[in-house]
Amino acid sequence: MPAPGNSGRPAQRKPAPGKPAKNGPARKPNRKRSLSAGERRGAQLLLAILTVALVLYVIAVLIIAVFLWYSFGTTPKNTALYELQLLESDGKTKVKTYSVNQANNRYGLYIPYSVLAGPCSFGVAGDGEQVTLFLPGADGETGSIQCSRDSSLVRVNGTPVRLASPILFEGDDYLLPVSLLENYVTGLTVQYDKEEKVCTVTLPKTPVFELKQHRPTPSAPCTDEQLALAERNAAQPPDASSGAPSDTSGQTSADGNA
Repeated sequence: MPAPGNSGRPAQRKPAPGKPAKNGPARKPNRKRSLSAGERRGAQLLLAILTVALVLYVIAVLIIAVFLWYSFGTTPKNTALYELQLLESDGKTKVKTYSVNQANNRYGLYIPYSVLAGPCSFGVAGDGEQVTLFLPGADGETGSIQCSRDSSLVRVNGTPVRLASPILFEGDDYLLPVSLLENYVTGLTVQYDKEEKVCTVTLPKTPVFELKQHRPTPSAPCTDEQLALAERNAAQPPDASSGAPSDTSGQTSADGNA
């Protein structure tokens, strides 16, 4: 007799864990969907655009690199290299001659201070970082040029001036740009022979010089009326209502404050 509860049907075996049933439906294999012709053309176009953009970027980087290398890694050719000659006041007798290599450096044409000090009665005071050159002038006046080590900023009679080339300190000597003498010192004659490529600096017969940047004009002295007004304002007591001093109308009070 069949076992109770089975209704006369044979028992079915359950599949072992992890194994598919023998009579179950077969799995379909996973297949990738192939791209259509339009999708393939779009992908190829995108790849071509990216490739062209990358090539243009690399070319631009190379151009910039070459430009920077040329700008900072090369020294421009100076076509105006001059021999330097220091002449007596007659314009013929040579005191000193400097070759092109001796007179020129990467900043331009220079002359040593020591060569000018004796014939021109120049004076100097300062230290290794800053010096002041003193030039004898007319009527016993003295002009001054304040220089700093390897700096193009100088003070001509106290007036700041920016030169095209720096003042170079070399031990106990100072290299001065010839342009400084040419543009700011009256008394030395600077001439250029463009054909012979010779620069001549002619010394004066009498060492008297004038700097083209003059000292600031001192303030004019007060008139008698201005002095009297200042004395009256100084003697007047302050305003008791406000506690403030009386108005001096812009004049200087006795204690020197405006």
